[in-house]
Amino acid sequence: MFSLLLFIVAAPALSLPSQELLLSDDVVQKTQLLNVSEQLDVINSLNSQKSEDAKTLITALEQLQSTQSFSNVETLRLSLLRCFNLLEFGEFNQAITLAKQGELNARQLKYDSARPYFIQCEAAANQSLGNVLQEQLQTEEALRLARRYSEQQAMVNGLYLQSRQNTSLENYNQSIEDLRLALDIFDDAQEQFQQWYLLPKSFVQLEISNVFFSMGNITESLHFAEVAANDLSAFGKLNFAFAVNLARINIEIDNKSGVLLYLQKAEAENNRNTAERDLAVGNALLAAINSYIGHNDTAEQQALSSIEAFTEFQEPLYVMRIKRTLAKIYFAQKKDTQAISLLNEIIEQASELKQFSDLEEFNHIISEYYATNNQFELAYQFQVQRFEAAKQAAAKLNNAHFIQYQARLAEQHNTPPVEEATPNINQNLAITALIILLLSIGLVIFLTKKPQVTVVDKKEETQKQRIDNVLLNAKQGHYQMSMLLVNINHIRQVDIPYVEQQFQLALREQDLLFRHSLDELIILLPHTSSAGATRVMHQIEQILSNWKSDVKASIGLASLQQLDTFEVLMKRAILNQLSKMKPQDTKVT
Repeated sequence: MFSLLLFIVAAPALSLPSQELLLSDDVVQKTQLLNVSEQLDVINSLNSQKSEDAKTLITALEQLQSTQSFSNVETLRLSLLRCFNLLEFGEFNQAITLAKQGELNARQLKYDSARPYFIQCEAAANQSLGNVLQEQLQTEEALRLARRYSEQQAMVNGLYLQSRQNTSLENYNQSIEDLRLALDIFDDAQEQFQQWYLLPKSFVQLEISNVFFSMGNITESLHFAEVAANDLSAFGKLNFAFAVNLARINIEIDNKSGVLLYLQKAEAENNRNTAERDLAVGNALLAAINSYIGHNDTAEQQALSSIEAFTEFQEPLYVMRIKRTLAKIYFAQKKDTQAISLLNEIIEQASELKQFSDLEEFNHIISEYYATNNQFELAYQFQVQRFEAAKQAAAKLNNAHFIQYQARLAEQHNTPPVEEATPNINQNLAITALIILLLSIGLVIFLTKKPQVTVVDKKEETQKQRIDNVLLNAKQGHYQMSMLLVNINHIRQVDIPYVEQQFQLALREQDLLFRHSLDELIILLPHTSSAGATRVMHQIEQILSNWKSDVKASIGLASLQQLDTFEVLMKRAILNQLSKMKPQDTKVT
């Protein structure tokens, strides 16, 4: 009876919109027959795929709100969905303004659980505008709030944003881990009691495909692109994105028949677009694919149309990159003079905008052209410019890494003041469950009257079981796992919590830190080879160097093998630790 009651209380308050409704041609009319809460669910599902329909529904609800009273949750969620809809139309500054106001309203209405979503909308807008520091600070803050309020939908959105940051910084392995974790919790996020905003599952799968493509792993990229394309959440604009992605992958493996197949699908989907900006993006992508298969006249028209649209939208980066595609088309059409003129124009523009990665590519294209035509002096000149741009791009990338570190460090040190309790339904359920749990534990303790030592043993046993489970998962999943054994006997006990805090900053989210004894810490590193663990070890050594000591602290490293137990892994880590201490001991002697 008690289990049934809990099931009824904890069941999701609303179900997902039906696929039939989302795919129907008259989705707007059918949706407007539903109640406000159900309409908001439909808008969430439509936003990334049928942005125009979502915009129409949002506008209609905003008009209805002037004559009909909405609940606080409905008011906040409508504002949030408007924010994410603005992103679809490139209205990034408007989205930032609305996100700031929405987050303030969430505070005032005591719905703090909505705050991470508004912060994520602002972070996504800053990502599109290239405001790296603001974006990273906001993503970290949103993830912190998502964990605090157990908002799994915000966790999925935040991990997706974080993965895109890591991809732009070429941290591909971390990006894949973020996305895999997002997939792991996605089903639970869909069933969250209070719905706010959740990206489509196929978005996450498509991003995994993009990361593998950037890594050069075409097989995995193709697999996840096909998985995403077959997911139920894929329709509308996403169908176009999947077709383009699969065409790009087939270009990479030089499969022209595959390129033609997915090009036809992409063109069919692009013709269904009604939003001007979506058409401009589509034409830019299609121009590159048509150029590859020799349809240069079609490609030229698509590129020119896209350039005209993005010039009107005042988005110079897009214009510059589409002109690069157009220059390649001109070369294919033997219009060399026009191509060279266009490349010189965008080289100057990339220099002004300090887009060094683009600048490197533009110089490479023009240098190759001159080399092919035996104009080696000019080829050398542009090659020198290319290497200079590559150096600047590397410096910019390193600076972005530093900004990311700063963002995480700032978030760690700027602990916000304790906030008032909010009437969040998830929190209320959690508090109710906690009270029942505490009463149950109290009753058990009262009846059994076991000494306190047993409780301590249970805690120790739980930690060991957790470690054993992590090792077991690594063995069953056949992925690499490494462990670091850190000697902290030269650090005062009062300083150790702060040391652990610094360690967490250097570690990934899936890495685990345990206090093994008074003098030792254990760090488990899933999906990490010994080479990767060595890099982490150097980071840990840097942190430990802040505490002065006559004897350098040693760190033992061991990598998991299929037959290893935790004890065996510990022995190997200790041996590794001792082998490093021997030369030091000899030097002291």
